[in-house]
Amino acid sequence: MGSIVLELQNEIVSSNCDVVNILRKAHLIASKLKLADFDQWIQHELNGYPDKESCPEYRKVCGSLKAFNPYRGWIPTLIQDNEFEKMICERKLVNSISEIISLCQSSENVLILDFSGEQLALFDKMFDSPLPMRYALHVPTTAVKDIEEKVKNTILEWTLKLESKGIVGENMVFSETEKESAVNMPQTVNNYYGNTSVINSPSDNVQIVSGSENTVTFSYDKVKDVVDAVEKSISESDLSKEDIETATELLADIKLKIEEEKKPHILKSALVGLKDFLINTGAGVTAGVIQAKMQG
Repeated sequence: MGSIVLELQNEIVSSNCDVVNILRKAHLIASKLKLADFDQWIQHELNGYPDKESCPEYRKVCGSLKAFNPYRGWIPTLIQDNEFEKMICERKLVNSISEIISLCQSSENVLILDFSGEQLALFDKMFDSPLPMRYALHVPTTAVKDIEEKVKNTILEWTLKLESKGIVGENMVFSETEKESAVNMPQTVNNYYGNTSVINSPSDNVQIVSGSENTVTFSYDKVKDVVDAVEKSISESDLSKEDIETATELLADIKLKIEEEKKPHILKSALVGLKDFLINTGAGVTAGVIQAKMQG
């Protein structure tokens, strides 16, 4: 039968990887090795998290608050207070991973997340709306899909760590030596998927956005340069009319965020969403402009 750990690695790196199946197999391995903490994370991913406090940071998504106008459709809102905007526009998704995948598949480019009745009433009061309106958080599906990739990467890193310790599970059986070695391994999930944060620098206009793959110096002028370069590249591309319209809408949203001097993590999320959209449409060269400009 071979090694269950190596078999799991092969499934993760395959092009048709099913994240639910690899989580189930990881649950089997963690259970056999008696890795209770790591297994709890696996089961939370499969079944959903009980609350936001237990939900990992990589499940936090950032969107735009929009109001539904019966004549104009969804329209952007303007929140003056940056901290309040962060409270409203950032949300941890506690849903099971299968539900998250299903939501992405049933949506096009944007996932629409609703608010409670109490929150809707607060928004009406905040925006001086004469009539009750519908408000929702609009999140790029690319940001939500990143959750699935984080889960895959976490399990892959975990299996590589198991293999490096000689823990492979031949014929789906782990020896006592393998079990003892496994107990001494880190079980904290962020040891495997890494961390992403926004760090303020002394300058008001320049901040550092650090992540597991790179470090990017942030400034509003630099983002303006990115937008200009992407607009030029799109005008010279072979994108369809529909894709150009979508890209133009995303660029307009980024321009608005620059004018309002939104926090770097909000702009970074918008740029990542634009980059992923361009990659999906086949405009890899234009997407590369974003990466090159932000790192240049």
